[in-house]
Amino acid sequence: MQDSTEVDPVRSMADERETATAHAGAALLAGRLAVARAGAEEALERFGPSPDLYAMLGRAHVAEEADDHDDRADTVYRRGLAAFPDDLDLLAGYAELCLRADSFDRPARHGRGPDLLARLREVAPGSPQTLRVEQTAAGQGRLSAASGTRTLSPSRMQRHDARDALATAPDLATAVQLAQEQSEQDPHELRLAVRAETLAALAGPGRGLLLRILRAPLVSLSLCAVLVSAIALAHPAFHLPVWVLLLAPVVCLPHRLLSLVLHGARRRAERRVLVTPPDAGPVGDAQPAASGVPETASEPAADPVPVPAVPLAPSPLLPVPAPSRRERAVALTAAAVIVVSVAGSLFWSNAQYRSYPRYTTSAPATFHGAPLITGHPLQASLEPAVARAWDEDGQPFSYVYAESPQALMPVAVVFGVTGDFHDAPGETVQSFEEGLQYIGSTPTSTWTANPGRLGGRLRCVTFAGLLGDSTACSWADKGSIATVMLYEADLDHEAAASSARALREATLHRTG
Repeated sequence: MQDSTEVDPVRSMADERETATAHAGAALLAGRLAVARAGAEEALERFGPSPDLYAMLGRAHVAEEADDHDDRADTVYRRGLAAFPDDLDLLAGYAELCLRADSFDRPARHGRGPDLLARLREVAPGSPQTLRVEQTAAGQGRLSAASGTRTLSPSRMQRHDARDALATAPDLATAVQLAQEQSEQDPHELRLAVRAETLAALAGPGRGLLLRILRAPLVSLSLCAVLVSAIALAHPAFHLPVWVLLLAPVVCLPHRLLSLVLHGARRRAERRVLVTPPDAGPVGDAQPAASGVPETASEPAADPVPVPAVPLAPSPLLPVPAPSRRERAVALTAAAVIVVSVAGSLFWSNAQYRSYPRYTTSAPATFHGAPLITGHPLQASLEPAVARAWDEDGQPFSYVYAESPQALMPVAVVFGVTGDFHDAPGETVQSFEEGLQYIGSTPTSTWTANPGRLGGRLRCVTFAGLLGDSTACSWADKGSIATVMLYEADLDHEAAASSARALREATLHRTG
């Protein structure tokens, strides 16, 4: 009789390995991929090769959805299959990895997928592992002998299944419960797992809008296109600030959030299916006797009875129809509306930005009771200075109002330039102020005033100079830049700005 002291260490080691495998599987199911990998690697180092641990480690790498982790998973699966060449979980995991590999970036890996699937069908036809790989090969759809394989969009299948469950259940809570029960009955069916995870995610708090978008995709898409178009065209039509355009992506944000929720549900469902242990009995060749039960010579060896393949269970989910003409028409129309409106808004805004008012200038005969003086010495020096400052960017002008041609101190002076200044910086109105400071005038007060009906910017400055106090009000718009100098004492802010606006509007005459 075998000593119990010799069995206990072996049994204890097996229990510890089983516990480590369970912990790694629980971490993988919870999405703690790094923890799952660390646990599987530690258990392999401590307990030696194990097909379950190799399969768990490979799946934990694949779940990262990164090229470097796929390469590591490839190494893990190869190492596991070298030690356990007929293990179904290792064959299935490696087959899925190869079938999903990019045929251009990883042609050798992608080419091994069909061979691994054929090996699974040979070793264990109809097993849960074979079924899962067949679904991967068919683009997550079931295989049909009549129709063959058909690649379907995972997102389209997911949305279709969720809408179908919501339409056939009296309420959301019932739909969640029924989907969960059906998924538990067939834990290897990925579509059932995805549907259960999707409905559970949509049942969370604050998901009402996402649920409405899922239920009525065409209506929500059309509404989104109309709102985006209205926002894009309202910006140039009503001269709204640029930040208004940020409302367009905000309108589309619920659709993006729904996509993220659905993607998260698919990932959770994939992890859930991956870590579900197979419940199927032995398939294929006759299996060896159970451990601990010795074969006796007194019993004659019976001929091996072939175990029939597990038939493919009928799916409780309806086939996913191809996009209808109506769906395609709505999608194309929505895309066209958004593209045309955004392009039109950009073109319209650019045309508005580049357009500028075209002015001619002629000054009134009098201003504040003073006549317009032609050929005043101050005027003879102003226009060349303005022309030098702006080179060939515009047409300079200057007008002087004084009590007489001989008066050294004028009543008012207006000078500037007209032309295309649509891209002139806003600080242009301060250029004359800086020039006066350069020649010794000291600003005593500055303020921004209402520019009046011609728009642009109007900035006024009071100076203390050698010849007394003066006020300079400078304006800048897309078609003109000029300054009004007022040599009147004790002008308050509103009186100075009003005088500058009046002289500006009397001097500039728009032609286009």
